[in-house]
Amino acid sequence: MRLNDRRIEAIALAIVDRLAEEELIDLTMDEEDLTNLVGDCITNDLAREDEIHREAVEWLARNRRHLEAGTSDWEIELERRRVAVAIQRGYLLP
Repeated sequence: MRLNDRRIEAIALAIVDRLAEEELIDLTMDEEDLTNLVGDCITNDLAREDEIHREAVEWLARNRRHLEAGTSDWEIELERRRVAVAIQRGYLLP
């Protein structure tokens, strides 16, 4: 995962603080609970991206053995496969 837990928590807190400060939300729960919920959403989203990436790499290893990992051809095929896996799962990659 690209972000550690402390960084995710800081981002989640910043999101909740900004939403509350701009009065874009009416809190019906404790701010800390909402921060944890937002942090969990970020963590889950990053985990899905990692899982999609892993699946694409495994697919390339099985189906495109002639490509050397790290080459530009491999990277192009990896991105194509990542997009295909994401579409199959109904996920939009950033």
